[in-house]
Amino acid sequence: MPPQPPDSHSRFLLIEGEARIRRLLSSMLQGAGAKIVHNMPNGKAGKEVLLKEPVDVVVCDWGASDTDGVEFLRDVRTFPLTKYLPFLMMSRVGQLNEAEIAATRDYDVDGHLFKPITQEDLQQKVRGAVARYNSMAKAYTHLARAAAFIDIEDFGEARKEIQAAQREGAESPRVWSEAGSLLGAMDAQAEAKQCFRRSIELDRTYARAYDSLGAILEEEGDTAGAVKFYTASSQISPRNRDRQFSLAKTLLAQGDEEGARLAIHRGIEAGGEASSPAARSAAAAEFLMAAGRADLAEKEYAFALEADPANAHYFNRLGIAFRRQKKYAEAVANYRKAIQVVANDPVLYYNLAIAQAEAGELTQAIGTLRRALVLDPHFEAAESLLRRIMGRMEASN
Repeated sequence: MPPQPPDSHSRFLLIEGEARIRRLLSSMLQGAGAKIVHNMPNGKAGKEVLLKEPVDVVVCDWGASDTDGVEFLRDVRTFPLTKYLPFLMMSRVGQLNEAEIAATRDYDVDGHLFKPITQEDLQQKVRGAVARYNSMAKAYTHLARAAAFIDIEDFGEARKEIQAAQREGAESPRVWSEAGSLLGAMDAQAEAKQCFRRSIELDRTYARAYDSLGAILEEEGDTAGAVKFYTASSQISPRNRDRQFSLAKTLLAQGDEEGARLAIHRGIEAGGEASSPAARSAAAAEFLMAAGRADLAEKEYAFALEADPANAHYFNRLGIAFRRQKKYAEAVANYRKAIQVVANDPVLYYNLAIAQAEAGELTQAIGTLRRALVLDPHFEAAESLLRRIMGRMEASN
């Protein structure tokens, strides 16, 4: 006798990059009783389906062609209409390490399917995900209503819905964590902290609750407490860019510069935005510049230039790091090195002129700006700066 479809959960979104496997899985779902299978090759197409069509369950491959599965899972959890959809992640046996599996839990994945997938395994995992959803459906409905009331600032009704959700999902760490986030949006920080602590009590590996509690403590100025909870969440699930950056900020506030640097680099690696050592150091430097630590950014840009000494952009940013520290002579020397590498870039001459002017070398700055304008006669910023510097010199004579 063929397996029966999950009750009232018969509309599936399937995302799988390989056409052959996609057809096979679609057939397996239909054989299990699925009425509709939206069969999509990538996350972009999947998002379009979610915006237009009702979906009961998402089955997504970790290596979808335009994104990884965690990114798509995060997007699903961000949309209010799809926030609580049952979501199953597919991967090959051994494809994911422990940190990657933990990353899926950051966004409340409902289960994993490991290829090659059997009909029995598919049916079992789908039924399990749907059963968990059904057991929490009332709590999720109350949370969604609470969010709607918060949007119109009816906090009294929102609080009633949150309390109802807590009753319905009394043993769910996710429900308590979501309740805490909603209370935080109402500026009820003391109650929010209680919710996050309850979530952690229910599941010591629920990293999101640690993050949320750390964020409140950071906002309250309890840097040591924030570091404690960010560190705990990072140990549970290290492959999370925002988590590592939050830890880095609090470590900087505590004066732990080396710990912050390590967290920044872990965050950059988790984000997958920088493929080379030079690019990672440069990305770390940008984080430190934004955090107001030009002194530490200087070191990271220097590391980046050691690995990629012909990169004019890195020279530019290192020059800015010097200038923010009022190290004008070092900035001038840096831009001169840059011009030795890239001799015909008017922007480098312009930035050198700024550093020279800040160092009080007005005559040299004028000559440098004229060189920039030879290279680019329409360089309006250089023309404007040249007029201002010449005006300063005339006023001082």
